[in-house]
Amino acid sequence: MGKTTLGRTRPRLRSGALVLALLTGACTAEISGKPGVSLGAGPGTVGSGAGASSVGGPATSPAANCAETASPRLLRQLTREEYRRTVADLLSLSEPDVDAVPPDTQVRGFTNNATVSRVTAPHLDAFMRVGGTLASRALAESYDKVVPCTTQDDACAQNFIATFGARAFRRPLSGDERTRYLHFFDPALTGGDFKAGLATAIQAMLIAPHFLFRSELGTDTGQGTFSLSPYEIASALSYTLWGTMPDASLFDSAGSGALNNKTEIEAQARRLLADARGRAHVSNFFYEWLEVPKMFVATKDEATFPALFSGAGGVDAIRAAMKAEQDAFVTNVVLDSTKKFAELFASDYSFVNDRLAQFYGLPSPGSADVPVKVPLSADSPRAGLITMGAFLFGHARTTASSPTQRGHLIREALFCRDIPPPPPNVDPNVPPGAPGKTSREQITNLTSAGICPSCHMNMDPIGFGLEAFDAVGQFRTTDNGEPVDTSGEIVGLATTAKFNGSRELSQLIATSDDARACFVTNYYRYARGFDAKDADTCALQELQHDFVSSDLAIPDLFVRLALQDSFISRRTAEALVQ
Repeated sequence: MGKTTLGRTRPRLRSGALVLALLTGACTAEISGKPGVSLGAGPGTVGSGAGASSVGGPATSPAANCAETASPRLLRQLTREEYRRTVADLLSLSEPDVDAVPPDTQVRGFTNNATVSRVTAPHLDAFMRVGGTLASRALAESYDKVVPCTTQDDACAQNFIATFGARAFRRPLSGDERTRYLHFFDPALTGGDFKAGLATAIQAMLIAPHFLFRSELGTDTGQGTFSLSPYEIASALSYTLWGTMPDASLFDSAGSGALNNKTEIEAQARRLLADARGRAHVSNFFYEWLEVPKMFVATKDEATFPALFSGAGGVDAIRAAMKAEQDAFVTNVVLDSTKKFAELFASDYSFVNDRLAQFYGLPSPGSADVPVKVPLSADSPRAGLITMGAFLFGHARTTASSPTQRGHLIREALFCRDIPPPPPNVDPNVPPGAPGKTSREQITNLTSAGICPSCHMNMDPIGFGLEAFDAVGQFRTTDNGEPVDTSGEIVGLATTAKFNGSRELSQLIATSDDARACFVTNYYRYARGFDAKDADTCALQELQHDFVSSDLAIPDLFVRLALQDSFISRRTAEALVQ
């Protein structure tokens, strides 16, 4: 098993040496060496093209000898966003500040990959500071919701440890754990201040491994596999579909043992998807899958795009409206409209507020802030996800579009065809375009010689189809004074697919079995926290086949993943590597 710094680092609490000893003891007791448990391969930055390509091509029936197997046993660290949502729910706090927690390492845009997640010394320091602040804030703002009793005595302390601890650890505490955390109410530590004991106990639980890690270890079935406990299933469902801790209904279902039944798992999964938190988590999947965060760090030139910076809120307001557009669109498609993959890329509507409508050149919907559903004309260049600002803005240069960036993401994220990174001696910077040269002509001239075509032929011709959109996602008919050429093609699939313009490219994606299979691959990565390789590929192939051959609704795909045997069954396996 990979080592963890929990148990080797001495946390610093304000209450003195005894608290240090108690807390350090808690850490070492709670995670010990367990065979066959994966904690990840260590820290590092992994790009979208890193590692071997996983299953994601055309969906066919799984091979006759391809049988679904149990998944690897895992301890999955909470991502920063999962941590934020969890402490908000656990402590009944709105908008908790967790920015001090180090950002997550991304793999193919996803922040929850178990192969690279790891608690480091900076994480521990941050969890200590943030945990202390959150504990104090909870006792000041939501005491009655966090503490289940009004007295301030031993009975209340025991009640608090049992009830709050079960929610924090997402399972009932053992007798030893209850005794351990009751020590934080010792008058020798608190000076008789009951709330000081509460604050220290909360902080201690917030840095405990059983809070920071999601257990997918299971109990030994005696047949070489491990079965997740009902409480582990409850957490697997809630974090897969909500990105946060289980609610009371899931805890009750786990406590009664009902979650051992797949009928109950399906009912709970559908309930979670229908909840507002389910809608938000659906949005987050698309947000990470299409690498929308790049939009918020992309720099744009004010002289080139004055409309972007004018008006209330400037560029930040446009970015926020673009994200809101995508969020409203995907939740509408997935949960309200056809619920089918094709509509994601072949739609005749979008969701905009007044500011974004003006920016796009659309009629104002009469909504200053909230995105409103608006129709798109039959000749509109916009049709679905890859024609929205959230995608176009972040995959472009400061002053010009980037067929390479746009084509690269479409090929890797929408078709699951990996492209190797450029040689180390290649300068990735593109010089400003010469007068009379479009971005397309400039890129073609730069990449038409040497070894460049071998990779660029797989990216640029896809991105050329989006050349009717500039670097900030506005429609255009000319580039650098010359007419744009939006003809393109996708090579390397079963057949070369030619198209002209964004609508034809979107339609090609909407009807592609390759793209549908790749969608399943990416949801599997997001839901399970790792790429399906070797023994895990059969479970993925089953999902791909069902999704493509039956044209499943997207929510049914999400539920079907939760109903697979591999969702609740685990095997002893070597540590996962990316």
